[in-house]
Amino acid sequence: MKNRSLKCNVFDIKFVLEANQFEWIGFKKNMDLVKNIVLILVICWITNGCFKEPESSSVPEIQLQSVNFIHEFPTSPDTLELTLKFKDGDGDLGINGDENSIQSNKDTKDISSPYYYYYDPAHSTTWFPTHQNNMTLPKGYQYVNYASHRRIHTFPFDTLPGILNCKHWELRASPADTLYIQQNPYSYNIFVYLFIKNADASYTYFDPTDPKLFPFGDRCVTNFFNGRFPVVSSDLQNEAPLEGTITYKIQSSALYFYLHGKTVKLKIYVLDRAFNKSNLVESRDFNIQ
Repeated sequence: MKNRSLKCNVFDIKFVLEANQFEWIGFKKNMDLVKNIVLILVICWITNGCFKEPESSSVPEIQLQSVNFIHEFPTSPDTLELTLKFKDGDGDLGINGDENSIQSNKDTKDISSPYYYYYDPAHSTTWFPTHQNNMTLPKGYQYVNYASHRRIHTFPFDTLPGILNCKHWELRASPADTLYIQQNPYSYNIFVYLFIKNADASYTYFDPTDPKLFPFGDRCVTNFFNGRFPVVSSDLQNEAPLEGTITYKIQSSALYFYLHGKTVKLKIYVLDRAFNKSNLVESRDFNIQ
């Protein structure tokens, strides 16, 4: 295949996490941190010196080039910066901030809303998924909520987590309820997992949904590191192979507060628009200082 010159682009997209509002160019939440409201700002962009067309698989391939932690708080939020090199055989990488669904294999897939479930109390083993948390249900049907989890002790209710956390439970304001949810696995296209090194050289996953870190309520945090980067191709319909560099920044005043003095490592992967999962890359150990 002949290489051809493509238009060079620089994308700059911001994700602000504040109180309990979804803006699916990210989503918004805020939290109480040392008596102050701390905004978690996730910024990602793609920089490239003109993408070129390689011969490669339609499944994306990534390499981790660098990881940097920049401590700037309280002047500005601290920054965890990742640089990834990618190759993709059909160039279908990226989700634009205003996209709520993606057409994939002739199916339209919701990429914004979490999953809620409802059931008929007469047949409680069968649950029906929905992306709406306040729809008009069929007569007699109910949402799967925390009250039903406490009341019904048979399958599948007995599989629900008993501890209230933001990953599995959502406070609905009106009418007031605590609904069971499953996070949408396609809401993001870059996934970052952080692990803290222990004294015995083992690692513990840093779980931002742990209620000991962020108590359950209207200031829950369901996401700390994952996000979206925008479409990298100048023409998605062309399905041309591309390679380039993604620079992904996570900015938060909470990074230093929770991780100062610790040795950590990252595991990272990306999804393309056909929801193909890239290889998993792992960083070296580094210190948050």
